[in-house]
Amino acid sequence: MRALFRLLFLCAFLIACSDDDSDNFLVRGDAASYSSEEDDELSSSSSRSSSSSEQRSSSSSDAWLDTIPYVSPCRDEEDDNCKYGILADERDGQSYRTVDIGEQTWMAENLNYASESSKCYNDSLEYCDLYGRLYSWADAMEVCPSGWHLPSLDEWKILYTYAGGIYTSASKLRTTSGWMNPDAEGTDDYGFSVLPAGAFRDLHGSGFRDLYESAIFWTSTDYAYSELDVYDICFDKRDKMVDGHSQKTRNLLSVRCLKN
Repeated sequence: MRALFRLLFLCAFLIACSDDDSDNFLVRGDAASYSSEEDDELSSSSSRSSSSSEQRSSSSSDAWLDTIPYVSPCRDEEDDNCKYGILADERDGQSYRTVDIGEQTWMAENLNYASESSKCYNDSLEYCDLYGRLYSWADAMEVCPSGWHLPSLDEWKILYTYAGGIYTSASKLRTTSGWMNPDAEGTDDYGFSVLPAGAFRDLHGSGFRDLYESAIFWTSTDYAYSELDVYDICFDKRDKMVDGHSQKTRNLLSVRCLKN
């Protein structure tokens, strides 16, 4: 009975974070769990070359993460000692707060550069002002300012390992408010400030969804068993786990850029 309960709980999480247009959730590194879908409207795989993204296989191991040190939190309810900076985007004059976590320097806000194919949630500029814009994967690969790039899944793993590991880091990287589910609110221990910006799912008119409930970010990492999928990072509405899942490249997600 306990095993059945755990299975049902896991399924609820997977449905929330995975790309809902596939029959099966794509487990990282598990080819058997992938069920391909014929869809002529999907982005062409020719736009995704091995030179512009990292491809993973089922034989990959996360043992290397044991070498990544834990980084103590830099802020709490009373003090904020995080190392912030400012990224000035010369393309449109917008500025973004950045934060140093371990050896990485991240944007501490979602990118809001108005590329041709990007969208504001519900096509409303007020949402872009707070949550940034939503991008297709092809757009996300090119849209970061000069000197910055779309992080790989492994670079995200380094971040959440700094923050204590996959099972405890999500709450430490989320904002302390703004989430529909109070249990999903975090402590923002590192000034990374993940907000529930939602996403745009391009499937049978499904459109915008999950504002205030989840935050989903692109990675530059290909899914090894499908030329039409890449990994995302999802901060889910149902619990505080953060991990990479397979996502159709035609969907529109948030972007956080990492300094080169």
